[in-house]
Amino acid sequence: MLSRWKPPEIVFAIWSFRALAALLPVTNLLDGSFPLFTAFWILVPLVAVAMMKDVGQVGFRTIPWCEFIQVSAINLGGLFLIMLLVEPWTHTYQMLLEAALSQPKPDTTFAWLLRFQRMPALGAMLLYSGLVTLFGEELFFRGWLLQLLQKRWGTPWAVVIQALLFTIPNLLATFVLPPLQSVLYALVYTWLGVGIIGGWAASRTKSIWPSLISATVSNLVFVALMV
Repeated sequence: MLSRWKPPEIVFAIWSFRALAALLPVTNLLDGSFPLFTAFWILVPLVAVAMMKDVGQVGFRTIPWCEFIQVSAINLGGLFLIMLLVEPWTHTYQMLLEAALSQPKPDTTFAWLLRFQRMPALGAMLLYSGLVTLFGEELFFRGWLLQLLQKRWGTPWAVVIQALLFTIPNLLATFVLPPLQSVLYALVYTWLGVGIIGGWAASRTKSIWPSLISATVSNLVFVALMV
């Protein structure tokens, strides 16, 4: 079967299988909670690509460097603007990070901070989130789901709906936050910041790379400022 796959599909399959294979060892290493959502986010697009033999249908496609830099800059700038406007007076992300690290089984995206010194922990978090956890989110929502919705309802509705669906599983995090921070995290950080702005970037380029890079870099910067 793989002999009929083109190089982009082979690269995608190798990346996806390695990301899935990393979940259990990393969970054990960090004594964290197993990321079931991440496994699902990666498996669904992987099955779709296996059926369609086209990574473009899940946003795993290359784009011109000029377009990548321009759209990524706008995406990342939007995330930083939200943080600048909201975080100083609400400390929403800081509270979320503290809650994630205080759990008996911490989120493996952040649990590196509990096991290693600051710089190695941030480096490991950057690699693991970019290659595994945030990759899974972007692949599923700004890749496979967005393009599926675009075919049925067009780009504007697709961006809004995938952002809304992306917010739903993230509502679990709001249970550990005060009411104000819960609302801000769900509507501003998640729905608007990652969902809408990242969805715009993905629809503009038909690629997950600008939103993935922006989510990974912004997460690293936000955490580095708080630890």
